[in-house]
Amino acid sequence: MHQLPLEKAGFHAGHVHEWRLRPAANTLASLSAGDRPASYNQEKHFAAAVSARQEHVSEDYWIGLSFRIPGPLDLAALEAALLCFVKRHEVLRCGFEQLIAGDLRCDVMTPAQVRLERTDVGHFASGEAVTAHIQGTFNRDIDTLSWPLFVMGVVVEASQATVYMGFDHILCDGLSLVFAVEDVQRDYAALTTGLPPAPESAGSYLDFGDVQRHRYSQLTADSPELDYWRAFIADAGGLFPHIPLDLGLESGRMYPALNSTVRLLDDAGAQAFERLCQQRDTKLFMGLLAVVGMALRDISGSQVYRGFMPISERKDPRWRKSFGWFVNTLAIRFPIADGMKFPEVVEGVREGFERLLRSVDVPFVKVWELLAPQYFHLRTWPFPVNFFSFLDYRKLPGADMLDVWQPRTMPESSHSNTGNMWFFRNAEGLFLNSIICDVPKSVDAFDRYRAAIASTLEELIRGTVRGGVTPRSGDAVIPPTAPQPSSSS
Repeated sequence: MHQLPLEKAGFHAGHVHEWRLRPAANTLASLSAGDRPASYNQEKHFAAAVSARQEHVSEDYWIGLSFRIPGPLDLAALEAALLCFVKRHEVLRCGFEQLIAGDLRCDVMTPAQVRLERTDVGHFASGEAVTAHIQGTFNRDIDTLSWPLFVMGVVVEASQATVYMGFDHILCDGLSLVFAVEDVQRDYAALTTGLPPAPESAGSYLDFGDVQRHRYSQLTADSPELDYWRAFIADAGGLFPHIPLDLGLESGRMYPALNSTVRLLDDAGAQAFERLCQQRDTKLFMGLLAVVGMALRDISGSQVYRGFMPISERKDPRWRKSFGWFVNTLAIRFPIADGMKFPEVVEGVREGFERLLRSVDVPFVKVWELLAPQYFHLRTWPFPVNFFSFLDYRKLPGADMLDVWQPRTMPESSHSNTGNMWFFRNAEGLFLNSIICDVPKSVDAFDRYRAAIASTLEELIRGTVRGGVTPRSGDAVIPPTAPQPSSSS
């Protein structure tokens, strides 16, 4: 799995078909037994979209996905597999409506009501034309305040086909896209051989939202569940951790965004770095976060790392392979003082993460509402924040088929007021996908940030004094490649 801009996803010329949900007769017409409140994440996301419309703002935000099906395509089998996918995951059958009382409710189609409408879009003579069509379709049709909230399509070639999907964030997180690939590929393979789709069920994200609301609906600013957050705020001076770089951005203003992916380490270099982490009895993401902290110190002079981390909320077996927005935002703090080597910094990361886990289930949206109410009306962060995310695709379903399926995830933010960094590991190495503001100071700052991260990784792998770690006897140390744009194929 790769995460990159849509224009780098490697679409080819071919014949395009698309599917959208056909509305049920009673969609959003009246309350039904299946209606339920939206989750905290969905409620905040919807409110942000309403604010954007009230401000007459034109911005595009969606999460895209593509993957290959080798061989001549059985179009009917693919359509049936897509229908099974939508029926399996309840959140895909939702519409959203704001009640007069202010609550956001989900109007849910039953599986029996689900119908897909296929459009024969026609032939496109080049990959560039296909890419432009998909970009335009997603930008036009995926809108939090409209319905349906996703589009599915396929580009049919003579010897293969490329399936693509675009979702509003209100429906899912990035990890859900991995499960979407496996769902559709599994059911398509069964249908093309005359077998029925696997009767595999998946827990509903709406059930997750219900559980979360029942648990935290009575939370107050003084609740002991918020002790960790109050301590973080006291230390940081506020809920939102500033990124300590001059990005040339004005608070409260959104800017056109730049989306890019670079490879920090090839597979051999990433393996060498993983061995260094194992020597310190630490996980890869903790070692990488330590490197990020050291790099930020070197270019900013910061002595303490404070930042946000998205954390998966799938520990309950019911949600392990569900489609939905199972992500909470947590804050982490650890020292990065001058002179601290990798072993010391990574130990601070470990301790900081252990403290963070004590509050891992407390919804960030509630934290924001209760502990930073002056900012809760905003539709985004109040200013540029420090942000770190990591995902190891090698450990997820379908990893053994990545060479065949060639899946890509494609986050789109046409505008931003910060800089987001998503690190990911796959069989080709360690990568960084960033969405930053297209402002000279911001571009320069993040270029230096990425370069410092790559340099710190390289020095650690080479066993330099600055890293404070040397390879074990017998371990080969292979220098990483220089950062480069990821392949689009």
